[in-house]
Parts: sequence; structure tokens; C-alpha cells
Amino acid sequence: MIDKVLIRSKLKKIEEFAEELKSRRKVSFEDFQKNIVLKRFVERNLELAIQQMIDIYKHLVSRLNLREPVSYADCFEILAEEGYLSEENLEKYKNMARFRNLLIHIYEKVTDKIVYEIFQKNLEDFELFVDEIKMAFKL
Repeated sequence: MIDKVLIRSKLKKIEEFAEELKSRRKVSFEDFQKNIVLKRFVERNLELAIQQMIDIYKHLVSRLNLREPVSYADCFEILAEEGYLSEENLEKYKNMARFRNLLIHIYEKVTDKIVYEIFQKNLEDFELFVDEIKMAFKL
């Protein structure tokens, strides 16, 4: 059985991380590059929000007996295959998982430009995910 309390809690954390990020968006790229504390804050909050998404998937795969993923990006593919996520937003979610992996495992390839662009243009993708999960599982 799906633990709706757990999923709601993780969705709330995603929303909180995204809101914290949005509250600091009004910064130029030049100021972003100069502010190491802000850069690390943005990177960490993005990582934590995406990790919550992956944790939700892990819970769902075990409770719904879904197939095992070959990568974290595949997690979202599986949820879409099962009708829990839309095909329309699937590539966004897969890219988020890939970005998280870069942040954690291949950090030297993550540029300020990439982080800043995600910070400025892609935070609403978290809202899409939260809304889709809420709708799919009637939360």
C-alpha cells in the first residue's frame, strides 16, 4: 500500500526547496558567479528537491511492484509508462535526474551557467511534478 503521508511529506519538501530558490532568483548572473554561498545554496536545494522526487519514485516502485529502473532518469520513464506522469513533461523530469547525477558524481562538469539557467528557468518543473503526483495518487 502506498504511504500517502510519506509522499505528501516529500512533495511538501520539494515545494519548500523550490520556494526557497524562487525567493533568491532576483540576482544577475555576474552576482551569482561572485557569490559562492548563493551558488552552493542553489546547487544544494536543487539536489535535495530532485532527491525527493527520486525518493518518491523508490517508494512507488516498491509499493506498486513496478519494474526496476536502469538509471534515475528511467524512474520517471517508468512512472510515465504506468500513467502516473505525463509524457509531455517526462523529458524535463529525466533531465532533472541527470542534472542531480552531474552535481553529485561529475561535479567538475557543472558550470555556473548551467546552474544559473536552471535556477532562473526551470523551477516551475518542480511544481509540475508535484501536481502530477498529487493528481495521480489523489493526494
